[in-house]
Amino acid sequence: MQVKKAIFKNVSAYGWTRISVVLVRLVQVPLILLALGVADYGRWLVLSSISTWLNLANIGFGDVAANEMPMAVAAGDFDKAKEVFSTTLALITVIGIIGAILSVVIPPFIPIERFLDFPASRHGEITLAVIWLSLAIFVSFYLDAFLGRYRSARKTHVAIMIGSFFPWIDLLAIFITLQFTKSFSAMALSLLISITARVIIYGYISRRLMPDIYFSLKLVQVRRFKELFRKGLAFQAFPLGNALLFQGNLLIVQAILGPVAVTIFGTARTLVRTIAQALEMINQSIWPELSYLFGAGDFVKIARLHRIAVGVSIIVSLTGAFFLIFFGQTLYTFWLGKSLALSQHLLIFFLLPIPFNVFWFTSSVVHMATNQHEGLAKRYLVATCMSAVGCVVLSYLLGIEGAALSTLIADIVLIPYVLKKSLVLTKDTWSDFKTGLLYEGKMAPVTIRNLVKRKMK
Repeated sequence: MQVKKAIFKNVSAYGWTRISVVLVRLVQVPLILLALGVADYGRWLVLSSISTWLNLANIGFGDVAANEMPMAVAAGDFDKAKEVFSTTLALITVIGIIGAILSVVIPPFIPIERFLDFPASRHGEITLAVIWLSLAIFVSFYLDAFLGRYRSARKTHVAIMIGSFFPWIDLLAIFITLQFTKSFSAMALSLLISITARVIIYGYISRRLMPDIYFSLKLVQVRRFKELFRKGLAFQAFPLGNALLFQGNLLIVQAILGPVAVTIFGTARTLVRTIAQALEMINQSIWPELSYLFGAGDFVKIARLHRIAVGVSIIVSLTGAFFLIFFGQTLYTFWLGKSLALSQHLLIFFLLPIPFNVFWFTSSVVHMATNQHEGLAKRYLVATCMSAVGCVVLSYLLGIEGAALSTLIADIVLIPYVLKKSLVLTKDTWSDFKTGLLYEGKMAPVTIRNLVKRKMK
């Protein structure tokens, strides 16, 4: 029952967060589009995507720690949890200092404005924008480490709720900036200030919720560096793959089809990825509970939780895809007005990968939550590289439709491995998994109704 309550809280909090993110995007995209124009909005998307590649410098230490800490607490080993937390913060701080220095020194010598088709006179503005966006990335590294304290306290829903207000702070910062200037550097600086505020608030509340896990220089364990580095490096295959799959596609579309195509591609993908956000809500809601259950060694609950999550994801993704097939164009026009047009056939090309993606995406959280993700990491990186190559070829041959379809390549490559490995990790069988999906599907309405009743009491 404690697991059910925790997941219910996580789902509720993450559900609000997804709604919050969607609402922010509904306001933010047309706001920036109106202020900058179609071409400059496309350039801002490309510029923002460049800095996100620096997420790879995190080496995944925070992700590993966010899993290790609740597993250690579940096993009653608070000393290990404190060592992991202290060691991770020390590593992130060192990486941040080195990264900050490089972020200030290198960008002035790179003519990024040429790639964005800006005049040379804007070199200083674009350079500053890259510096501020880069520094924001390094500051954000602390969030994953602090998340481990929320998970250890079984208060993940609190972390999610706090995070739901951060996009609004970003939006407010951008809105205030655009009242005075359309400078990319000023917009980037406002995001740096916003993210710094995030880290301070997030860290302070996590300490109040889990005071037993704190940073101490004496607890920094050099012997843990190797383990954190190995597992963390594998974790970085995921942001690298995501960068290839999402930011990489933007760069490819920019290079082959131009900034206007980037704007159409980016906005259409944002609409369609509302379905992916729903699946991400499921993943993030069960992730901390899976880590805790693995630490406690309760594989019966682990297998059941995996079945429920996959079944719900299939229903949600197919429902969302069919909804957008019929109402996607209407929503797009309502969202952005008549400044951009989304054809029905382009929308369908974006939706085609959704049914394939669901068959591996939710199941992959088992690999992540247990820090048994290294095999998946290698395959994910290979799959997204194949997808990036496919994006180049398909964009050249089919235009935006080809770029939209290219993500399907990664899904097809990953489905067999992820499902097979997940069953091994959960100590489940294919027969029990299929039977469990059907049973949990029938019982889902009853379970949800009982949880709601208990919550209202």
